[in-house]
Amino acid sequence: MGEVNVRVVVPDGMEEIFKKELSVILEALWKTRKKPRVKVDDVFGMMPSEKSAKELRMELYEEIFG
Repeated sequence: MGEVNVRVVVPDGMEEIFKKELSVILEALWKTRKKPRVKVDDVFGMMPSEKSAKELRMELYEEIFG
């Protein structure tokens, strides 16, 4: 995973409060990221294909994550 440094100017004495609020916001964003609801195994066999489920899964992974 990568690292991002954020530099923000806040009033004196508010540094720790800002860090806590920022961590809460980031944690909420991390939890709400969307995940695929349907897996390749769920739909395998519904459409005729020359490729195996493993090949389809790898293509899907490459398409999503580059």
